[in-house]
This record gives sequence, C-alpha cells and structure tokens, in this order.
Amino acid sequence: MDLERLYAQVKNRIDRIDFSKLWKGFSPLKFALYNDSQCFYNGAYISKTDDFLANTSIFYEGEWIAIWNVQEELDPSILTSKIVHEMFHGFQNAHGESRFPDELDALYTYRYEDGNLSVKLAENQILCQLVNAFDGEQFKRLLAMRKYRSNTFAYEYHYEACLEQIEGTANFVELKALKQLSNELFQKKLSSMQERIVREAQLFPIRIICYDVGALLLFVMSENGIAFEEGFTPVPFAESLLPAVAQENTVPVCSMQAWIDEYYDQADKIIQRAIEKNALVSDSPAELLGVNVYNAVYYQGYIISRYFVMFGSLENKTTEYGDFVIESKSYKKTARIYRVV
Repeated sequence: MDLERLYAQVKNRIDRIDFSKLWKGFSPLKFALYNDSQCFYNGAYISKTDDFLANTSIFYEGEWIAIWNVQEELDPSILTSKIVHEMFHGFQNAHGESRFPDELDALYTYRYEDGNLSVKLAENQILCQLVNAFDGEQFKRLLAMRKYRSNTFAYEYHYEACLEQIEGTANFVELKALKQLSNELFQKKLSSMQERIVREAQLFPIRIICYDVGALLLFVMSENGIAFEEGFTPVPFAESLLPAVAQENTVPVCSMQAWIDEYYDQADKIIQRAIEKNALVSDSPAELLGVNVYNAVYYQGYIISRYFVMFGSLENKTTEYGDFVIESKSYKKTARIYRVV
C-alpha cells in the first residue's frame, strides 16, 4: 500500500475538519502511517523505530503524535476519523489526563459476574433506545441502574468509567469527526455501535464495549443538552453523573452466566492447547511489563495476549510479537510464556 498517497488523502480530510466542534481545546496533531517495513510521518518517509507499535499516540521527538499501523484497506474518511481518535489520546496525554485505568491490574481484578453484567446489558438496551428517541425518565433510570452497579460492583464500575472516559471520549470525537466527513458513514457507524452494545457476546472482554458505551452516552447527552465535563478533572464523567442519583433497587433479571461460562471455556481451550504445544518463549521468572490490553484475557493464573508481550525489567525489557499464553500466577509476574501456534 502506498503510504505517501494514503497520508495525503488523510491529511486532506483532516484539514477539512473543524476541530473546535469536536471537543473543547482540541486541535490536530502530527501523525504517522506505517506498516511492517515503512513509516510515513509528517509528510516524509522516516526510519521506522520500535516506538511505532499498534494504533495509538506516542511521544515522539518532543511532542505527542498519532500513529496508525496500516494493515487493511479502509475508506479514507473512516481512517481519518480513527487517526483523529488517536490524536485525541495525544491531546489527553498532553493535558495531564489522570483517569487512565491500570489495565494490568484490571486483568487480574475485574470480576465477570452475572449480577454485574446482567444489569450492564439492561443499561445498554436503554442507552440504545435513547440514541433513537430520548426520554428523560428512561435516562434517569439508566443512571439509577448505573448507581446500583457503582455501589455494588465498585471496582468493576470504576474500571468501566475510566475506559469510558479515555476510550469513550476518543470514540465520541471519532464519531463526530466522521459526521463532518460523511453523514452516510456516520450513520452506519452509529447504527453498528448501537447493535454491538446490546449483543451479549460483545461484553467479553469488557474493555472493548466501553469504547461504544462511553461514546453513545456522550452522544445522547450532547444531543439533548445534558452537560458533561470537557476538562481534565480527576473524576470520570460516568461517575460524576451519579452523586445526586437515587439507586435503582429493582434490577432486571436476565442471566449472563452462560455467556460468562462460554468466555472462560474458550480461554481455557487456548491456554491448554498452548501448554500442550509447549512452544516456550521464556521459562524464567520476570516482570510482566505489557500485553495487548485491548482484548487480553485472564483465567486461572494465565493471560492470553494477542499481537505482543513485553517482559523482563525496565532496564532490560524484551518484546515478542505474535499471540501468547503467559503463566502469571503471581501478580504482574511471568513464570512461563508460550507462543500460540
């Protein structure tokens, strides 16, 4: 794929976006497109370094920039909106955003419990309806159910709220950028987000659905004149909505247990297969420094990480690429690392 040509297409679209309408104080950042062998940054090819990993924002040559790993062909307007998403992460970092969750801690600590996820699914069903037709009483009910989960499943709700703050806001900005570029593509994205949040399977792992839930919650609020914080206070917006809300004590009963069991059954099969194949990458104890948190899974002392794993020490770290099963029965430490083959 011609990175220079694709960069020009994206740059042309970024120049058409009114960033002042996306988020208070937000303005475009420099960006890079790269693949396995090349990197095109700020209008020129440069040497690709280890800094260019995944789709994200990195601190490069003294400033925050957006980077995108070009693996598949996307509509240039969709790609542009995703680059704006990553620019927003740079904007967050540059302004001292403090609400990032501890992703590794959440891997070990977040509990997939029926009582939590069944209510979350019911919340998502209400949220989906509110996108199409706002109703003040239903919005209050949504917040009341969230208040229940915040009180009953405090760690889980806080983790989700942090993700809605970090990734939900970026996804919201991405959605609004796409609307400026193509109303047709915007409507398709909005509909697909609504469809995803009400599918039981999409709650596993929980991290991914928070992108859509946070964005849709902000979309409903922005479309209906409900204020939310656009600054960088320490409290996630999904928690700041709750203090004055009465808790919903009668919660819907729609069991998610079968979906939870299936999620862990699939994880166990991947883990057992990796152990049987015994394609060891490391069998020496080390610090676990990083995994692909986007869709990582923790189950009974093992972590499944797709795309990469980072381990060792801060002074001597090793990064391996591929899919891995990590034996991690001690908190943030590895005993063995198996490549999934």
